Amino acid sequence: MKFIHTADWHLGNSMHDINRIDEVRAFFKWLKEQIEAEKAEALVVAGDIFDTINPPVEARHEYYKFLATLLDTCCRNVIIIAGNHDSASFINAPKDLLEALNIHVVGNISNIPVEELVFELKDSAGNATAVCAAVPFVREANLRRFAEEDRDFVDNSFGGLYRQACVAADSLRAGRNIPVIATGHLYAANLEGRLAEIPCGEKTDDGTKTIDLVGNLGAVNVSVFPAEFDYVALGHIHYMTRVAKNDRIRYSGSPFILGFDEANIRRNVLLVDVQCGSAPQVTPLEVPQLFDFIRVEGTVEEIKTAIDSLCLRSFDKNTYIEVAYKAEAGKNIHDALSECCINPPLYIVSWKAKFNNRHYDSTLESFGVSDVTELSEEDVFKTLILNKTQLDPESEEAKELIKEYLPLFQEIANGAGQ
Repeated sequence: MKFIHTADWHLGNSMHDINRIDEVRAFFKWLKEQIEAEKAEALVVAGDIFDTINPPVEARHEYYKFLATLLDTCCRNVIIIAGNHDSASFINAPKDLLEALNIHVVGNISNIPVEELVFELKDSAGNATAVCAAVPFVREANLRRFAEEDRDFVDNSFGGLYRQACVAADSLRAGRNIPVIATGHLYAANLEGRLAEIPCGEKTDDGTKTIDLVGNLGAVNVSVFPAEFDYVALGHIHYMTRVAKNDRIRYSGSPFILGFDEANIRRNVLLVDVQCGSAPQVTPLEVPQLFDFIRVEGTVEEIKTAIDSLCLRSFDKNTYIEVAYKAEAGKNIHDALSECCINPPLYIVSWKAKFNNRHYDSTLESFGVSDVTELSEEDVFKTLILNKTQLDPESEEAKELIKEYLPLFQEIANGAGQ
């Protein structure tokens, strides 16, 4: 059976307030073309369909419109699971209608027997070509019923869940020579590539944060996935990688660049040809990018030189720039760049000051809307102080300044709220 594995669309994402709806439309058009060209019988989307639990109307419209365009293609089966960014109830809402069109959606496993996560994938003649165990993102509370032993909760509970799903899938397969495909949206241990040696949630060499663990759960060991699964399509990691160098267990990555730290990573979907009991044949299909994203780093003078050089180039698409500059006493990056001829399609959308080989968001412009809502009033006040003074946040001078003025701010803020 041949299918396409993708994940982490994050529809509705507006990194640094960039309108990305044209990117979404271009990707969906390209994806349908790949499905038709490769004669893919199924599409598997492994979670984080949307960026927030209440996605913009425009993002919802493009999602449903794309699904409708698949009805006249060779893609007879669509499998969509919810990720940690998704609203399970929103994903599940049109479940009955979509399943009549061979579009299977699974939002959560709350109070659902594992057997209901397992179903057949069929060809145009109605013959079963595979069995799918569609496991979505699972919250900790829903995992507890799968814990089988008094040992490590994460591997024990996920192991119990996937073992039960495997038993149900094997029962449905009933001895037929068809493959079993499983899904998941989680953080697996022992990845390849940029996160291979970096503990989850820590910093990469360029100062950016790696992907977070899902909820409060730890990384999942490859041993939780039974060997009877012919392929496991995972989501949550934004770049293409295998788990423990296992060809059967893979992340496709996101088709979109979702942060400047991801700007140089190739974006893919995976074309998978899988047979029962055989190693899958996996071919990455590179996703064309509608926009370019560039990070420019260095001293104020180095950045000015780099921006001047970029301004002399000809760009055939919108190009968004993040400026990560080394803070220097007496030098202002905005003044230095005021003479640069920065015109569309070139845009600077993010500024970061760099102190002692680490990045610091020097203005609130660097935060997305969802980030700002998570900041406390004290965080905003500290950010404004550090932006105004351009001090290293770890310096004694900065700490003393915050220590002196923060109580005054809190007193004013508390007074205003009474």
